[in-house]
Amino acid sequence: MNLTQVRLAQSLLVGSLFMGTLGCGVSSTKTMPLPTSKQSDSVESAEGGLASAWDDIAGAKTKLRGDDVVVVDLREVAESDLENAVKLLSNTSTVSELFLPDAAWTEGMVLRLAALPNLKRLRVYGKAFDDAKAKTISGLPALIAVTFQDTSVTDDGASVLAELNELQEISLMNSPVTDKVLESISTLPKLTKLKLRGTKITGQAFDPISNLPLKDLELAETDFGPEGMPALANIAGLEKINLWLTKIDNESLKAFEGKTSLTVLNIDNCPAITEEAIPVIVSLPHLKLLHLGKTSVAPDALPQLKPLQELETLFVTNLGLEDAPAKELEAMFPNLKRFEY
Repeated sequence: MNLTQVRLAQSLLVGSLFMGTLGCGVSSTKTMPLPTSKQSDSVESAEGGLASAWDDIAGAKTKLRGDDVVVVDLREVAESDLENAVKLLSNTSTVSELFLPDAAWTEGMVLRLAALPNLKRLRVYGKAFDDAKAKTISGLPALIAVTFQDTSVTDDGASVLAELNELQEISLMNSPVTDKVLESISTLPKLTKLKLRGTKITGQAFDPISNLPLKDLELAETDFGPEGMPALANIAGLEKINLWLTKIDNESLKAFEGKTSLTVLNIDNCPAITEEAIPVIVSLPHLKLLHLGKTSVAPDALPQLKPLQELETLFVTNLGLEDAPAKELEAMFPNLKRFEY
């Protein structure tokens, strides 16, 4: 289905929903016009009834803003109840964020979602959500956040994200995408948050990431290695980086030296990081959070972190730090709110 066909189908679907003829939980009973004040009362009553209707869907979770249902989460709804939940979703025009299990993504789902005028954030979970299904979201150009988590979406399916120019946030956690996915998303002008945790990235073809206006990047639990560090350092406004359980080392961390934009550095469980990395770390003066847990940093080298006077959170767990020196270390940072050793 091309974009013109999708938009035509969207228009027809919206018209059908308005007329109550789609059979998606919208009554087809004709109504008589009401005076303005009564119409207002009727709308308020309908909104309240909609929130109550969601309470009747076992496992469904919602969040309200006033009387409006703005978040719907169907991940814990039994598969046998999903059809009714999706029908009710078609009537919930106020929803802005939606969490869906793969079983809910049936034929025509994208058209139902396109009829929701306020939908901005779409989160889909489960292995049955594959490339073919992912590509259908090209019909949702207003999305600002997309999650494909624990899915079967590969680089091919994720290439559809390049068509969603309003995207500010992408999460592909635990989906089998590789470095190649960066080629698809490197032109997104508003993308500030990217989660690639548990994917198949390596860092060997990471140059396209330098083109993104990223502020928050998660690469944890991957084979991301030293080859990709220069590309990360070239992301001008990068503020938060999660490298937990990756393959970086002291030498590759030098790419971050003097990167004043960084406020969060998580190198937990990176055993190739030793106290030799401390000069690079203290060259990041605006760090608010630093995680050195399960690295190979020697406990007696930790006082060298003292120049990081803006630290609010410091984790030095599993380094063998004793109580007395831990208290001395904690006292070095006047703004510290959380300290674990």
